Amino acid sequence: MILALLLGLAFLGADIEMLDSINIAAPVWIVLALGYLFIRLSIDWRRGRRGSATLTALLAVGYSLFAILIFRPLWSGTEEVAATADNFRLVSFNINKDNPDQREVARWIEAQSADFVILLEARDRPGSVSRLLKARYPYQYDCRGDASCSTLILSRVPALGVTLHAHGDTENRKSISALTARFTRGNDELAITATHMPRPWPMGLQASRLRELAAVATEPGSSQIVVGDFNNVPWTFLMNRLAVDMDLRLLSRAVPSWPTGGLGAMVPIDNIYGRGCLGVVSLSRGPEIWSDHYPLVMTARTGGCGA
Repeated sequence: MILALLLGLAFLGADIEMLDSINIAAPVWIVLALGYLFIRLSIDWRRGRRGSATLTALLAVGYSLFAILIFRPLWSGTEEVAATADNFRLVSFNINKDNPDQREVARWIEAQSADFVILLEARDRPGSVSRLLKARYPYQYDCRGDASCSTLILSRVPALGVTLHAHGDTENRKSISALTARFTRGNDELAITATHMPRPWPMGLQASRLRELAAVATEPGSSQIVVGDFNNVPWTFLMNRLAVDMDLRLLSRAVPSWPTGGLGAMVPIDNIYGRGCLGVVSLSRGPEIWSDHYPLVMTARTGGCGA
C-alpha cells in the first residue's frame, strides 16, 4: 500500500510541482521499490499466493513504466547528429558568488581554450572571474545588459544579436535569470541560452520560470544550446516538459555536478541541452574549484546536417 501510494503521488507530480519534487530522488526509491517487489513476488509465488503475487507484479510493472517515462531523456537525448563543421568548446560553471579564489577559477577556464564560457553567480567587480578573462573573452553579455546580472555568456567573437530575458531583480529571483546570444559557426548560426533557475519546491517555485524560459527563449530555425544551473534534475516532469516545449535533447548525459566535497557530486543539476544540428564530441566534468558545483566542459560540432 505504501509503495502504491508513492507511485501514485509520483505520477501526480506531472501536474503538481510539490509532488514532482519527490521525483528528484526517483533513482533511489525506484531501485529500492523494484528490489523489494521482485523479492516479494518470488516469495509469494513459491508459497502459492497467486493473488498477492499478481498484485505485486502489477505494481512492479507500474514502477517500471514510470521509470521508462521519466528517465527517457537520459538515453534518448544522446543520439549522434551528423554535424560536420568545425568543433567548438563550451564551459559552464556556477562559480559560487562567495568563491574566495577567483584567480584560480579564471586560470582553469583559460586552460580549457573554450570558445564560449557560461558563468553563473559571477559578480562583476574588480578581480572577478569575468574581468580576469576580459582579455581572452572580450565579448561578455549578462542577462540584464547592465552588469547587474550574475548569469553571463563570454565569447571570443561578437554575437550577432543578444536577447535579454530578465525584466527585474534577477538576484532575488524576482525575474528570470537568462539570456540568449546568437553566433556564427561557419555557414550556420548557433544560439546559446544561459540560465540560472530558482530552486523547486519546497525551497522555491520553479515551474512558472521554466514555462517562461520556454516561451521567451526558443530560437526556431537555428541550432540552439540551453545551458546552466537548472537547480533540478533532467528526469522530473518539470524538466521533461521544458525539453518537450523547447524541442530539446539532453546533451550532458546527466553528469553529477552538485554538491562538491564529502562523497562527491550525486545530483545532475547543471546541464546542457540542445536542438538542431548539433553533435557531441566529448563531455567531461571539471575539478572542484572553491564552489559547491563542478563545471561542465563540452566539445561539440554543428553544421552540415542537410548534406
